[in-house]
Amino acid sequence: MGGWLASIFAGGTEGVLKGAGSFAKDIREAITGKTITDPAVMAEIALKAEQLALAAEQAQLTFEAEMSKGQTAINAIEAQNTNMFVSGWRPAVGWVCVSGLFYTFLMRPLLPWCIAVGGIVVGKTPVIPALPGIDIGELIVLLAGMLGLTVARSIDKYNKVTGPPNNQG
Repeated sequence: MGGWLASIFAGGTEGVLKGAGSFAKDIREAITGKTITDPAVMAEIALKAEQLALAAEQAQLTFEAEMSKGQTAINAIEAQNTNMFVSGWRPAVGWVCVSGLFYTFLMRPLLPWCIAVGGIVVGKTPVIPALPGIDIGELIVLLAGMLGLTVARSIDKYNKVTGPPNNQG
């Protein structure tokens, strides 16, 4: 019976079908003690196994579509909430990205210079400690993900797509 399990893990739908067919054959032979050699009966069993696999795949696609619809409904409800902790988490992540970029590219290099120029104007030489850096790599990954989702949604709006994608071919 190890052959059917190896076929399932071998890969893809073909592996599942071969594994399921082999499993069914092994069980039938264990119960009846007979091997089916009639090609018509074997073809019928293979067809039923393929139909079962297709039905399982269709059920998985339906489940994923329903989950996506449910998440979309939850997102719409969250966005309408007046509580900032519920509806404001997406904008908050965006503002964290903007603040980090502002600090890294404008404030951190220009603030010491502005303080030094101000000290020269006043006539005192200030001691300016080094400002700490931010790991901008992680911030850019977060920002790129948010912008990518925004672009994808903008394309959906342009194409008048209102729901989750239809994966039914």
